[in-house]
Amino acid sequence: MALNPQWREFVEKAKLVYDQTLKSRLEPEHVGELIAVEPDSGEFVLATTINEMNQSTRLRFGTKPVHIFRVGGGAAVKIGVRHARVS
Repeated sequence: MALNPQWREFVEKAKLVYDQTLKSRLEPEHVGELIAVEPDSGEFVLATTINEMNQSTRLRFGTKPVHIFRVGGGAAVKIGVRHARVS
């Protein structure tokens, strides 16, 4: 499913904010953590779980849209991932 042009622009703006102002500061200590970026203000929140992120973004941004992903790259949520068992 393709993103609509407005949402694609929003996501690109959030990634630009991350790359230009947050990446070098956050990646040394927070790789793999969740980040929500509000691209117009440049404000962000960090969390380690989806539930924590949900609470933090509601408190900080209310209903304002944010882009959520992982510090260092990657999707915030992976669906259908199978883990190999170690015996």
